[in-house]
Amino acid sequence: MKVFLASTAGFCFGVKNAIRIAEESAPALTFGPLIHNDHVIRELEKKHIVCCEDMEKIPEHERVVIRAHGVPPYVYEQLKKRKAQIIDATCPFVRKIHTIVQETEEDEQVIILGDPDHPEVIGIAGWCKKTPLIYRSLNEMEETPPPKDRKYLMVEQTTFDQTIFSKILVFLQNLEYNVKVCHTICISTEKHQQEAIELAQKCDAMLVIGGKNSSNTRKLYNLCLSRCSQTHLIESASELYGIRFGSEIETVGITAGASTPDHIIQEVVRKMSENNLFEEMLNESYQEVHSGYVVQGKVLEVTDTEIVFNIGYKCDGTMTKAEFGGTDAPLQDQVKVGDQMEVKVIKVGDSEVTLSRKRVIQDKAYQELEDALTEKTVLHGKVVEALENGIIIQYGDMRVFVPASLADPRRIDLKTLVGIDTDFRIIRLQRKRNRIMGDRRSVIAEQRAKLRQATIEKLVPGARLEGTVKNITNYCAFIDLGGIDGMLHISEMGWNAVRNPNRYVKEGQKIEVEVKSYDPETGRISLTTKFPETNPWNGADEKYAVGNIVTGKVVRFADFGAFVELEKGIDALVHISHLSNKFIKHPSEVLTIGEMVEAKVIDFNAETKRISLTLRDIPGQEEAPAEEGEFVEEVVYEEIPVEEGEYSEEEIIDEAVKTQEAGDGPAEE
Repeated sequence: MKVFLASTAGFCFGVKNAIRIAEESAPALTFGPLIHNDHVIRELEKKHIVCCEDMEKIPEHERVVIRAHGVPPYVYEQLKKRKAQIIDATCPFVRKIHTIVQETEEDEQVIILGDPDHPEVIGIAGWCKKTPLIYRSLNEMEETPPPKDRKYLMVEQTTFDQTIFSKILVFLQNLEYNVKVCHTICISTEKHQQEAIELAQKCDAMLVIGGKNSSNTRKLYNLCLSRCSQTHLIESASELYGIRFGSEIETVGITAGASTPDHIIQEVVRKMSENNLFEEMLNESYQEVHSGYVVQGKVLEVTDTEIVFNIGYKCDGTMTKAEFGGTDAPLQDQVKVGDQMEVKVIKVGDSEVTLSRKRVIQDKAYQELEDALTEKTVLHGKVVEALENGIIIQYGDMRVFVPASLADPRRIDLKTLVGIDTDFRIIRLQRKRNRIMGDRRSVIAEQRAKLRQATIEKLVPGARLEGTVKNITNYCAFIDLGGIDGMLHISEMGWNAVRNPNRYVKEGQKIEVEVKSYDPETGRISLTTKFPETNPWNGADEKYAVGNIVTGKVVRFADFGAFVELEKGIDALVHISHLSNKFIKHPSEVLTIGEMVEAKVIDFNAETKRISLTLRDIPGQEEAPAEEGEFVEEVVYEEIPVEEGEYSEEEIIDEAVKTQEAGDGPAEE
């Protein structure tokens, strides 16, 4: 077996430069990973160069290194606001792209070829004057082509696939787009890609070394895989033992991403070059397996009914769709070749191993429930079913039965709980019989007790709280304030008299209330919605000053006069003696309920909240002349002393107001 190492494998200039700058700046933070290689990031942390991706966690005056991929302008601005010492390790090739897109003409729009989620592309987009168009493939551009009525300037991510770039360029040229092309693929990247392609075409197998989250490494892997089916992506030499080469492999090519350190590359080459490596790898890769073992498996093949895994044993393992435990979708949509997952060995035969993923998930779930039972942990699930004797809470893939007596602190219809997310505890677990019992009542009671205590601390007269209407009676509504209920009496539901609470509030309605009083000994809480700022009597002394002409609606008759509603919550009395210049026996002789009238204010008392009106002597109004033959009695008004046992006009008004406040007057239904 021969091993061929690409001469361009490993760190590019930009990565080397970024690492050098960071090491010289230690101790320091990097805003985001300096490069896409976890091994390098861990090594930098040992040198006190720590990655931080949250701007809010960067202390003021901190030394901050800008990542090799570059960042948008707003990052610099935010760092300056935090008075950070900025050390720019942006790759020179990336910085050149920033300059190019900054200098575009006013009528030019930038097209970026690259991965829109990659930090480098995000940074480039941030330096554009206008929002750029970003395409990662020719298919994307064909599906959503750029408008043809514009001028464009096209740049590429430094690690963009040269082949895809060429196809996109031909597409734009054939359609005669007005586009200026700036070829910004890194020179090192071009050489990397070209040499990797050549190696893949002549070798039986390829090893691509680098971080699995590195754009550069992934592109190298895809380029090699399209030309050599035996291409493997590894991050270090330790992963070699998970690869099984056949005896037909005679040549192996090795390349590495631009973020891969030289010592990792050399370790892979050394292990591959050792004598009898394949025999050693083959023997070490065979692990002992027995029923019940949980092992790591790599998907080799997916059919409609089963999945074939490499589990490092002398024969492959198979798993049925039922044992996979996924959805009803086709297996090919749920699992891809190359996926890795934990599987449980169900049966070991001479030439076949039966596996299950579903049982691994169940085992983990049961272990979690056993821990929750021991530690009395509160879990969160969803009520999915109501039975005669309890409810079912779905927790992950597990169904937990909660008896009716433990479903809620109150006696409720269990069907009302279906569909809600809720907390509960495990109180009994029988794994062999697949029985799980939970308790929701104690958890809800504890939560309400905590909520009740927090609410009690807020119960001071005048405090505003939001509550939920719990239930309604003929005379009040009970409001859940959070663990404790308060009473909203019918007389406190509004400035107008309320006759039917059901017309004012609905069960389940959120409502703002004010604490009127709280008695800690009895636990009684009185609430009101008659907020001072909504009091209709605010400013009434000016609107209804004596002598003002006002308009109102006739809402009720009494033997001694008529009540006129001036606005919601303010009624005035027109005494029968002030209804007409003629003598009348009842207000209905001159007025009708609902009629709008103009009247003059003759008395206003803010303390007793009483207003008296007159319909006589209103400017512009004239008394209708008597018809022929009609008897008109001239009424002479004079002060008549009130004899014992009779009521004065003021006492009559007092009694009328009391009657109105008791609910006989105009009411808000």
